[in-house]
Amino acid sequence: MGKLRWLLVILLVGVLAPSLAAAQQRGVIAGQVIGERGQPLQGALVQIQGTELRAVTNEQGRFRVPSVPTGARTVTVTLLGYNARSQQVTVAEGGEATLSFSLTPTALTLDELVVTGTAGTTTRREQPAVVASIDVAEQVQRGTTTSVRDVLTARVPGVSVTQSSGSSGTSQQIRIRGASSIELSNEPLVFIDGVRSDSRTREAFGGIGGQGISRLWDIDPSDIESIEVVKGPAAATLYGADAGAGVIQIITKKGRTGSNRFNQSVFVEYNNIDPNFSPPNNYGVCTAALVLPTSTSTLCRGQPVGTVVVDNPLLREDAFNNGQLRSIGYSARGGGENYGYFASLNYDDEEGTLRNNALDRRSGRLNFTFVPTPKLAVETGFGFFRTFNALPNNDNNIYGAVGISLLGNPTTVGAANNGFFAPFRNIEAVALIRNELVTVRYNPSIQVNYSPFSWFTNRFTVGADISRGSSMVFFPKNAIGMYQGITNTGFVRENRNNFDSYTFDYLGNIRTSFGREDMFSSDLSFGVQVIDEKTDAITASGTGLTTNAARVVSAAAQISASQGFVHERSVGLLAQEQIGINDRLFVQFGGRVDQNSSFGEEADAFFLPKVGASYVVSDESFWQPLAGVIPTLRLRAAYGTTGRSPTAGAALETYDPAPYALATGTASGVIALNPGNQELRPERGKELEAGFESGFFGDRVGLEFTYFNRITEDLLVRRPLAPSAGFTDPSVLGRQNPYVNLGRSQNRGIEYAVRANLLNQRDFQWDVRVAGSTLHNELLELGEIEGTQIQPFGTLNRFTPGRQLGAFHTRRIKSVDVAANRAIVSDTVEFKGNLFPTVEGNAGTTFTLFQNLQLTGQLDWKRGFYIYNNTLQFRERSLSNEYRSAYRNDPARVSPEDRIRRFGPFFDTQGRPVTATAVQEEYIEKGDFVRLREVAATFTIPDRFAGRFGAEGASLTIGGQNLKVWTDYTGFDPEVLSSVTGTGTGQFVREDFFTVPAPRRFVAKINLQF
Repeated sequence: MGKLRWLLVILLVGVLAPSLAAAQQRGVIAGQVIGERGQPLQGALVQIQGTELRAVTNEQGRFRVPSVPTGARTVTVTLLGYNARSQQVTVAEGGEATLSFSLTPTALTLDELVVTGTAGTTTRREQPAVVASIDVAEQVQRGTTTSVRDVLTARVPGVSVTQSSGSSGTSQQIRIRGASSIELSNEPLVFIDGVRSDSRTREAFGGIGGQGISRLWDIDPSDIESIEVVKGPAAATLYGADAGAGVIQIITKKGRTGSNRFNQSVFVEYNNIDPNFSPPNNYGVCTAALVLPTSTSTLCRGQPVGTVVVDNPLLREDAFNNGQLRSIGYSARGGGENYGYFASLNYDDEEGTLRNNALDRRSGRLNFTFVPTPKLAVETGFGFFRTFNALPNNDNNIYGAVGISLLGNPTTVGAANNGFFAPFRNIEAVALIRNELVTVRYNPSIQVNYSPFSWFTNRFTVGADISRGSSMVFFPKNAIGMYQGITNTGFVRENRNNFDSYTFDYLGNIRTSFGREDMFSSDLSFGVQVIDEKTDAITASGTGLTTNAARVVSAAAQISASQGFVHERSVGLLAQEQIGINDRLFVQFGGRVDQNSSFGEEADAFFLPKVGASYVVSDESFWQPLAGVIPTLRLRAAYGTTGRSPTAGAALETYDPAPYALATGTASGVIALNPGNQELRPERGKELEAGFESGFFGDRVGLEFTYFNRITEDLLVRRPLAPSAGFTDPSVLGRQNPYVNLGRSQNRGIEYAVRANLLNQRDFQWDVRVAGSTLHNELLELGEIEGTQIQPFGTLNRFTPGRQLGAFHTRRIKSVDVAANRAIVSDTVEFKGNLFPTVEGNAGTTFTLFQNLQLTGQLDWKRGFYIYNNTLQFRERSLSNEYRSAYRNDPARVSPEDRIRRFGPFFDTQGRPVTATAVQEEYIEKGDFVRLREVAATFTIPDRFAGRFGAEGASLTIGGQNLKVWTDYTGFDPEVLSSVTGTGTGQFVREDFFTVPAPRRFVAKINLQF
C-alpha cells in the first residue's frame, strides 16, 4: 500500500497542478427554482454541464453558482418528484446571468442523477438496470424514522427487512431479491459516500440468544440525504464480486457551494415505546400434596385436587414497562463562493421495554466541499460514532426474562421458585445480568472530482471505516443460587474487537459525441478498486469473583483467553462502454476482473461481464400519437454476473496449536484443522433483469415494472469429514469441514411500483405510492462429489432440490385415531411451507393541506411464508412435566383430536413409534400479515409565529410506528427472528423462540431552522 500511496500523490500533483495554475475568465449564474403554483422549491440540484460546478437551492428556491467559465453554458435542474429542466445561458466576464426554472410534479423521473458505474454525471434514463432511490431527508423530516432500518423497511420493492427482536438496538436481516447462498452471507454490501462500510450483524456477547447488533445502528438518519439500492447486474461492475447480494449506497448531506448563506437546524424528539406485548398465562394442576394447609403453594393451598391454577410472572412483576427515546440534533449547512460545508451533532438516549435494555448513540459529521476551479472539486468527510448497547438475555436463552417466566410453574408461587423456571426467583435476577457493548467508530473519506476537459472526468475516492468495540458480559456473584451452574460464583467476559476497512477507488470517464448533429455518444469508463479489511478480536473470561465490585477478568479465580485475526484484500479492475443514439437508445457493456485473498496469493482472478440496453421509446417521433395517453415509456434490460468468496484462507490447509508433554515440560505442536480445497472457486451468479417505466396522465401516474431471474452456481457448502480423516472434531471447533462447490439455486420474480399525484391543487395535494414484489426461490440441484449424488440435508430447515433454501420440512400427520389414542405420520420428512415470503408489498399516501399540514400513512404486508412457533412448542412439549401450557393442563381448551395432533403418541405408516420432536407440523404456522407501519402528521408553523422563537422556520411532527398487525399467527410477532446469524445454514432459521415482539412507538418531534 506504501507504493500505491506515493503513486497516487504523484498522479494527483501531475494532473491537478496545471488546472490550478491556469487562470480563466469567469462569471456568475444565479436564479430561482419554483413549482407550478409559484412556490419555491428547496433542495433542487443545479448543475453546470461540463464542469464540476453545482449548487442546491435554499428555502426560497434560490441558487447562485460563482466562478463559471465565460461563454455558452447549459444549466440543468433536477429534483426528485419533478421533471428535470435545462436552459442555455451566456456568461460574460465578471457578469451575472439570471435564470428562472419552473418544475412540474411527476411520478416518473428519468433525468434523476444516480450513483452508478460511470464516473461522469449519469441519469436514470441511461441505466439498463434498476437503481432505486430513497429520499431520506424528506422521510426523516416528515415521518417517524429513528434508524437506517426504518428507512429501508417497506420502501423499495425487492428489499425485505426483518427485525431480530423488539429489544432496543437489535439488528435486522436484509435480503435483496431473496437469498441465493447457503453458507455465505446474503446481506448486501453497504457504502457511505463511496467508501465500504462496516455493516456486520453479529451476536457480540455470545449469550443473548438470537439478538444481534448491527453497525447500521451507528448511523443517524438525520445526516443522510438519500440512499440508493443497487440490485442485480448493475452491482457487479462498480462494487465487485461480493456485490452478489446487492449494494446499499448511503449518501450523506453536503454543503451548498455559492450560497453565501449559513443555515442552522435543531430538532428535539421524544418517543414513548409501548411493549405491545400480552404474554400468555402459565397453567398448573394442583396435586394432593399441594392443596394441604402446610403447602408452600399459595395458589393451590386449600383448593380441590385437580384445580387448574393460572399465573403470569411477566405481568405480576412488571417485567415490561414503557420505554422512551430522547433525541436532540444540531446541524449547520452553508457555503461561500467556492466552498460548502455540512456539520452535525446528534444524541439519542433510548431505554427499552426491559430493565437492562438501552441504546445510547452519539454521532457527528463534518462534510466539506471545495471547488478551487470549475474543473476540480474536492469533497472531504468525517463521521464519528459512539454507540452504547445494553441488551437483555432473551430468545433461546435460559437466562432470559421471557423464557424463565413462560416456562414457570404456577404451583410453585410462594415457594422457592415463586412461579419461575428454576432456579430463578424473580425478574430482578435476570435484570442484574449485564451485556454491554461500547463501539467507537470513525469514517474519514476524501473524494476528488477532476475534469481536465469537458469530455474527460476523473474521480478518486479514498476512505476508511475504523471501529473499536469493547463488550462485557457479567453475572454477579450471589449466595442464593440465582443462576444455574458455576455462574453463581460470579462470571465476567471481556471482548475487544477491532475492525478496519480501507477503500481506494478510481473511476475515469471519457464522454464524446460524434455523427451528424452529435447523433451518437460514447461513455467509456474505467477504474480500479481496492478493499482492504482487518479484524482483530481478543476475548478473555473469568469465573469465580471475590466481589461484584471487581468485575475484571484478572480478579477471577479461573481465567481463559482466545484471539482471532483475519486480513482480507480484494482488487478489482473494471471497464465499461456505453453507446448512446439520439439520447434515447443506450447500449452498455462492461466487465470487471477481481482477485480475492480468500483463495491465496496464487489464485487466478475471475471475470464478471455485463451487458444491457435502455430505450426511451417515448422520445421517438412515431410515439407522438400515443403521447397523450402514455407520455413517457422506457424499456430496459440487463444481463450480468456476480460472485461471492468465502472467508480469507478458506482454500488453504490450516493447523491448530496443540502443546504436548515432555519429561522436561511442554513443547509446542500442531494438529490438522482444515484440509482446505485448492480447487475452490467463488460462487457465481448470472442474472437477467428486464422491465419498463411508463407515465400516464401527463406523468402524474408512474409505473415501474421489473422481471428478474438469477441463477447462482458453484454454491459453497461445507463438506463434513469423517473423524478418521484426522482433522479436528467438528463438535469442538466447527470449522474443520472444508468448503466445496456444488449445486445451483434460483431467484426469480417481479417488482413493481406505482406512484401517483392524484390531486395537486393549491390547498390540497394527494400522493399515493404502491409497491411490491414476488419471489420464487428454489434450490435447483445439489450436484455430485466424486460420483456420489449429494442428498438433501438439514432438519427442520432443509435444503432439498425443488424447494426454497431452508424450507420447512417435518413428519406430516396423515390421520388421527382418537379411539386408539394415536396419530399416524409420514415415514419421512415432507415439505411443510416456505421460509421466505413469496409476496411482499407496501402502500403509502401523503395528504398536504393548505401548504402547512402534511398527513402520511403506510401499510405493508408479507405473504406466502411460514414461521416456527418454537415458543409454543417448547412450552407444551419440553422439560417433562415442569412446563405449563393451557393445552396440557386445561382440557376445556382443546379437543381430544387436537391434543393427539400436538402430543401424540405418533406412529409411522408401518406402525413404528416416532418421537414427538420429529413431528412439528402443528407449530409451523403461516406468518402472513398486514402491518400499519406508520401514521404521522407534520404541521409547518407559519413564519410569523416561528419568528417569535427567533427561527426562520419550524415544524411539529406527531405520529406512531407499528400501530397494528393483522395476522392469523398465534405467536408473538410474525416479523421477528430469534436468530440473525450472518453466515452458514443458521441464517435460514426463521422461528419465534421467546422473542420480544416489535414495540409500538408514539413520536413527537420539533424541527427549528435558523
